[in-house]
Amino acid sequence: MGGDPHWPGRAFFDIGAPPPEPLLASMDPLWLARPLVRPVVWLLNDGKAGHVNQLRGLGERLETLCGAQLIWLSCREYRVSPWRAVMGRAPAIDAPAPTIIIAAGSGTHTLLMACRRQYDAMTVVLMRPSFPGRWADLKVIPEHDNPPARGDILTTQGAITAVHPNPALIGESRGLILVGGESPHFQWDSEAIYQQLQTLSRDYPHWQWAVTSSRRTPPALVARLQQLTQPNVRFFHHEQTPVDWLPQQLRQSRVAWVSPDSVSMLYESLTAGVLTGMLELHPGGKKRVVDGVRKLQQRGLVAAWQQRHTLMEAKTVRAAHLWEANRVAHWLIERYRDADF
Repeated sequence: MGGDPHWPGRAFFDIGAPPPEPLLASMDPLWLARPLVRPVVWLLNDGKAGHVNQLRGLGERLETLCGAQLIWLSCREYRVSPWRAVMGRAPAIDAPAPTIIIAAGSGTHTLLMACRRQYDAMTVVLMRPSFPGRWADLKVIPEHDNPPARGDILTTQGAITAVHPNPALIGESRGLILVGGESPHFQWDSEAIYQQLQTLSRDYPHWQWAVTSSRRTPPALVARLQQLTQPNVRFFHHEQTPVDWLPQQLRQSRVAWVSPDSVSMLYESLTAGVLTGMLELHPGGKKRVVDGVRKLQQRGLVAAWQQRHTLMEAKTVRAAHLWEANRVAHWLIERYRDADF
């Protein structure tokens, strides 16, 4: 079986091991009544953190909902040429035959196409496919890509994340500030972001703020963040935080302010159910993602910078949130039941 070094943790099940009793009790009874209780799900990934994160979130929900057995396969280990993909000649893979094959990232598409003819499995692609859509049974596509309305397509609000919703908002005055960097979607302005951070620290001195950067944050801004001296602000360099740092911080925070270029972190905050605000930057040249972020504001899921006082003083005990991994998992299970596999 091919493992991926970027996978941040093992699945609940080892191959051939029976599922634990507590999980059996939580499985959908309709799945328990079927001959195949634990579908084998191949997760094809290209090692990129965002794509691994999507597969991780969806895979964990399939484990919980129907006892899925997850097999992680890297397209860098199982390389397939376009010719072999079209001919349906998959490489030899030492793993249980799949019930469902899910691919994330364009680099996985040739491996998916090669496997679709060789195995009697339902094929699923996350994000818009780079090949004719009919070559995959199901497609999961973000709303900002404007997918057509069809029964084989599920439209999501942003990308799937591996974050789980918090049971409720914490009562403590703890906030998180997530700083991105240059992108084609927004005009990056380090000074504007720095001043907004200073405003939050100054206007809400009784709040404790955790600030982190990303791999796109300009070095000059990182240096300024490292020199912050306010007693209620602590900076965490993204290269010095563990892989589970952000989910942990989201569980411990009531509010998160995110720079709008960091779309994945916006959706992670929304999935956690944290009150989410968006730092202010001017839109860039690519409008597709910008329009998607604006829709979040229009739906009341994200607060604009000008609405910060309303967000910071909100008394709600439960913020509006998304859980797209859960919704997609339920949809895949329903589609599998309806299909003849």
